[in-house]
Amino acid sequence: MGKKIKDIIDKGIKIIEVLICLTILLTLLLSVPNLIRYSIDIVQTLQLRQNYELLNEFLKYALLLVVGIELIEMIITRSHEAILTLILFVIARKMLLYSVDLIDILIGSVSIGLIFAIIKFVVKDDKLMAKIDNTYSAAMTVKQIKKEYKLDLPQDMSNTLGGLVYEIAKIEGIDEVKENTRLIYGSYKFKIISMKDGVIERIRIEELK
Repeated sequence: MGKKIKDIIDKGIKIIEVLICLTILLTLLLSVPNLIRYSIDIVQTLQLRQNYELLNEFLKYALLLVVGIELIEMIITRSHEAILTLILFVIARKMLLYSVDLIDILIGSVSIGLIFAIIKFVVKDDKLMAKIDNTYSAAMTVKQIKKEYKLDLPQDMSNTLGGLVYEIAKIEGIDEVKENTRLIYGSYKFKIISMKDGVIERIRIEELK
């Protein structure tokens, strides 16, 4: 009963998220003509100061649209990369348009550097991500996970974690796995965090309490 209620809530949340994404996307599409108008005004304006102000407004507007696009991707994928990319564009927009002194530029530059470092050394590091939020690459072998993370997963069902999840889905009668699909096997709960082209990328494993 509890699982059914959770599934209903998850579906409801997913529907709301899709509606939000569609609303944002529609608004972004309707905003594109304004971006074109800015471009035309910049070309037609001969005065340097006015041209500079128009260009500033154009960049502000364009980057805001980019932030909207990244927001949609973040809501849909919920990946760490999408979240960090969104933050990156927000910082870049603030730096480009609102930084008034050297300290603002320095703080923005350091922040961008930190995000790039996180993407390179943390998000791309499967072992570190496993320790941070219990998410594992679907390509990792079950044997490796058992050995390094002391999780008592069955090795006789599949060689990789992704394959194991597919096998568990078959046992539960689930024909198609998707992002946010939850599975329970033994004393563990599996949740598909991200997929790409229909293939599982990352999986969260939590021990049932």
